Amino acid sequence: MLRFFQPESVVIIGVSIERLNLGQIIVRNNKRIGFPGRLYGVGKQAGEVDGVPVFASIEDLPETPDVAVIITPAASVPELLRACAAKGIRRVVVESGGFSEFESGRTGLEQELLDAAEEHGLMLMGPNCVGTVDTTVPFMMPFAFFEGDLPSGPVSIISQSGGVGDTYMRGVSENHIFFRQFVSVGNKLQLDEVDFLRHFLDDSDCGMVLMYLESIARGRALFDLAQKSEKPIVLQKSNRTEEAARIAQSHTAALSSSDEVVDAACRQSAMMRVEGEDELLLAAKVLSLPPMRGRRVAVLSRSGGHAVISADACADLGFEIVRFSDGLLNTLRSLIPGRVVRAQNPMDLGEIFDYTLFARVLEAVLASDEVDGVIFNHLYQASYEAATSRTFLDAVTELVRRFDKPVSMTLISGGPEILEISRHHPYPTFTTPLQATRALSLAAEYHARRQAVAARGEDMVFAVERRVWEDALAGQGEPLLDAAFVALSAVGLRALPWQRFDDPGRVPEPDFSGPYALKLLSKQASHKSEQGGVALELADRAALVEAAQHMAARASGIDVEGYLLQAMAPAGEEFIVGGRRDPSFGPVVMVGWGGIYVELLADRALRLAPVSRFDAEGMLAELKAFPLIQGIRGRPALDAAALIDCIGRVASLFVEFDDLQELDLNPVILHPAGRGLSIVDARITRADGACGRGSRGWTSE
Repeated sequence: MLRFFQPESVVIIGVSIERLNLGQIIVRNNKRIGFPGRLYGVGKQAGEVDGVPVFASIEDLPETPDVAVIITPAASVPELLRACAAKGIRRVVVESGGFSEFESGRTGLEQELLDAAEEHGLMLMGPNCVGTVDTTVPFMMPFAFFEGDLPSGPVSIISQSGGVGDTYMRGVSENHIFFRQFVSVGNKLQLDEVDFLRHFLDDSDCGMVLMYLESIARGRALFDLAQKSEKPIVLQKSNRTEEAARIAQSHTAALSSSDEVVDAACRQSAMMRVEGEDELLLAAKVLSLPPMRGRRVAVLSRSGGHAVISADACADLGFEIVRFSDGLLNTLRSLIPGRVVRAQNPMDLGEIFDYTLFARVLEAVLASDEVDGVIFNHLYQASYEAATSRTFLDAVTELVRRFDKPVSMTLISGGPEILEISRHHPYPTFTTPLQATRALSLAAEYHARRQAVAARGEDMVFAVERRVWEDALAGQGEPLLDAAFVALSAVGLRALPWQRFDDPGRVPEPDFSGPYALKLLSKQASHKSEQGGVALELADRAALVEAAQHMAARASGIDVEGYLLQAMAPAGEEFIVGGRRDPSFGPVVMVGWGGIYVELLADRALRLAPVSRFDAEGMLAELKAFPLIQGIRGRPALDAAALIDCIGRVASLFVEFDDLQELDLNPVILHPAGRGLSIVDARITRADGACGRGSRGWTSE
């Protein structure tokens, strides 16, 4: 992979010697930045461009280059790939557009590319990309004119879009966070973000990875890499809506991934997902500072108003503005004797004009064990305080290094001054108190996620009786409720007592005590309660007979396969536990507030399976209904342990059976602590049967 970034020789295929074209721009860019390797061109006519020899065919090249960059009309690319293979070139970057971004799926020309690459053992990047940039060589493949310098830093960038990638490269550089390597993956026909993320994580000089993706084809592999990474990975994942998907299809042939699953994978692996380029830059800046190990903050401000704004932002983002201890207050008072400054948190430093005193106050706060990080609002006049402000930032840099705590610095001054500092001073700064607070929150969240990954422990693995499962579901893609109940028993999930019967005129005598529920068995009645297929609180057999006859009459237009009578569950709260097999990320499990309001409330949490007990506890804590589980307003706490156990058993089924597509337990009635739960209804969908419209309560794209 390294040769894609640091080749010793490169050929650009599609270079004109007569007029400026995209291939010629790539050649001229590399000449201007001083690419030290050997550079060749191939075009319709032989000649030279800016001292670079251009040949009329690939076979005329005097050597076999490390990398070929193709930027010719799409129809010509398959034959050029074969010519590269014949010359012995093994790494090819196809920057040309006009492939599956204009088609439906990987058909036509794109399939020809893939066939040629696989036949000849080529490593293929693209198509529809802008290739790589390496600031350490330097070397660059993009076909837009490049002006300026290429300073090198610790950040590496992966972008599915060349345009967004260009925004990233410029954005980090303009904020003094320089990048090391960049890659645009385009349509990802063969090499994708997983391949390049692995390369960057193996690079000891890379300290952080920024990613922009519109689709994720190998989500599980991406998740596995991210979970093991000790380097921050910041992801902007777009293509969330139908409208965005239509644009993305014409852009990079992207297929939308379920947004909830992407969020779950990020949370579980400690990837930081951001909303846009602005937030990505906030994350890149703040994650270059020492870790924010908690949520206890101090606010120091040269403006009382900005201190108030920071305090509001801290409250909104879940920070604790700590009350300073007497010891720290005494230290601060000793630093500001007789001044019109009150030693407190937030602390208004507006009446102080001694920059050395700012540093001493900050030092005292950072030295305190009661503070995890600091927000400093620095309001100043550039016309006479610019030089001292830079000296102060130098002092902040040293204090942050010494105490290993972050200081989120807001610069409040004139636009040209702020721009100058952002571009030329190495300490990361922000332009508003809200930005600074949001950045610090991202840092705290990242540290918490890393701690969670380290603490997650062993996966919950429950034994599964395969024979019970397979016999219960034999020949059924989406089994009826009775078969589903039997199948669930294979992993120790027991439904409430039940009996099946087929004739509404011959209702059996229940062999368990009431009250009872009666349910219709039909593959045409997935929402039984909405179709008159459920009757509850039936006191005895007479009530069952009446309900069965009434149900049969209402179901005259439905293919009825039987009836199921079941014991009513004791009182409790309704939850849903389920899962599905995501095409990219694999098995995913869910827990949420259930029952008939599951779609309306949309209160759910997801994790990739298998899950540990720590993961399942985290799922419950994310729910808006979590206070209900803990016990609220005199109501007893619910049996969280039983719900966690249920999540682990559902996850075990997905790990054990590759053909399990979807599973819903809804509702699961959760009883007070120590009394377990009751499984009332279940739905199973397997790959070899009709999958229907998807599980209730599950949002899929």
